Amino acid sequence: MSLVVVPVVWTVVLAVRARPLVVVACLLVAVGAVGATQLARHRWVSGVRLLCWPITLGLIGAGMWLLGKGLGRDGTWAYVRTLAWVVFGVVLLGIGLSIAWLARDSRWLWRPLIVPFGISAVVSGVAFRLIFQFGGDWLGIDNVAVYKWWFRVMLGSAFLWTWLGFVTGLFRAGILAVEADPVRAGYLHGEGKQFPFRRLFELLRPVVLIVGLAVGVAAARVFDVVLIGVPGSLQYQIDSATVHWWRLAVDPGVDPGVAAAYGLPLAVLVGFVAWLLQTNVRRHRTSWAAQAGQEGMVARHGLGVRRGLGMFAVSVLALAPIGWLIVVALRDRNGFGFGAVTRMFRDPALVRSLETTAWVASLATLIVVTAAVPVAYRLAALRPNRPAAGIAVLTLVVLSVLPVQSYLGPVDAFIDANALSGTRIPLILLHAAAGLPIAILVLRGALLAAPGTPSADALHGLAGPGAIVRRVLHSAGPALGAVAVLEFIQVWNDFVIGLLISGAGATPWSLLLWGGARQFSENSAQLAAGSLISAVLPVVLLVLTWRRWLVPGLTGGVLR
Repeated sequence: MSLVVVPVVWTVVLAVRARPLVVVACLLVAVGAVGATQLARHRWVSGVRLLCWPITLGLIGAGMWLLGKGLGRDGTWAYVRTLAWVVFGVVLLGIGLSIAWLARDSRWLWRPLIVPFGISAVVSGVAFRLIFQFGGDWLGIDNVAVYKWWFRVMLGSAFLWTWLGFVTGLFRAGILAVEADPVRAGYLHGEGKQFPFRRLFELLRPVVLIVGLAVGVAAARVFDVVLIGVPGSLQYQIDSATVHWWRLAVDPGVDPGVAAAYGLPLAVLVGFVAWLLQTNVRRHRTSWAAQAGQEGMVARHGLGVRRGLGMFAVSVLALAPIGWLIVVALRDRNGFGFGAVTRMFRDPALVRSLETTAWVASLATLIVVTAAVPVAYRLAALRPNRPAAGIAVLTLVVLSVLPVQSYLGPVDAFIDANALSGTRIPLILLHAAAGLPIAILVLRGALLAAPGTPSADALHGLAGPGAIVRRVLHSAGPALGAVAVLEFIQVWNDFVIGLLISGAGATPWSLLLWGGARQFSENSAQLAAGSLISAVLPVVLLVLTWRRWLVPGLTGGVLR
């Protein structure tokens, strides 16, 4: 993880040198936000609260004002749009929880929802740009302002499509685990409400942490879908903070310290969200791993005609973008047929890029799994009430959500200085370093055991390597599979790290697709065909492992 930590420190140093005002502003906002959160959560003496509230709010206000001055008008608006993305991510959690509650009795209709999670943001951008361009032409939209809002809706639709199934599937598994436990089920239904949102949220806090971290970070660093899904003439008006940072980072006329300073508020934002979700979650110590697979033990009620039709409609909408990609891929310039698909299969550049991506994803996954297991085992063996355990977990949470803007600049400079550009080694190591913190967190959560149980005694006792391996496979087998699958899919679908780190000899397939998108209308059939080809492996892997590994691994490997 030093490949992440050391560049982060150097990024801060560069930012202090180039834009000290931005660094001070970030510090003020962070201190004020944490202080305000603590004041809202703890019932202190009223006099102390009255004194501290103006201080914390003043720190936040002063920090935001300084940030506005330091980032400039365009940079500030890019961050405003990023905050809107984060709010949209929170709304998505609520939507997913509602659908999961309504669909908890459905065994099959919800499954199409998980397919888009295996599809990269690049492919999502291609699919929804094709859909919305066709819709814009059909509606006769020719006003630039309206077209700009039309593409904003497109971006939100693509993000919703990618993440809704992941959120819904894990929340549904969590709800089934709650209802399989008589004690928690009695507490959940104690109010007699048809949708006990508050109690459901409280009981699902560990799962909300995992899901919230994933969605929150994805919302804060929206990048791929903007670059490939939005026409170049509109990107400057609806870009995000990550896209604005990228323009600064690749501009040879801009000091690297300026780009480093611009990325700091994003790190503060996602770090604060991660801390906010992580606090108070340790009191949920009930093991979920044993109950995640008890779906068949939960009393089932009929879906009903209305709920069944609603879930069927949602499932059809989830598959519609894939269907549109198939239609466009078959509408070749030579007429309806498989010409575009055949050309993509015969394209040596695509074959090489897919091979490169497969090697990078496989080796990065192998490194993450082998490195995460011993660290997670040692952290799980620490007593939960020890300060070292809390500090280690909090550090890993922050590292797991750090945006790539926090460390890619120095890493890219190091690669260029040491003639490593165009090789697979930097890609493999950087992907492994970025995926290691969340892998350790998930595995640690799966390995934790209640005090006084045989599992806890085995965890804290002395053992040889063989015994440790057997314990890990017994306690965290699904979590181990979940970590491996998610890491492989994440690396396979990556765009931003490959864009800044790879060279001509190590080009991932996503960069090849992005290059073709510069002539989007002329290459639409090939782009659709390439998108479908690149999505086959991660989607198949996701569908095959969703119920066996991913659901029990992520709902069992929650932070406690």
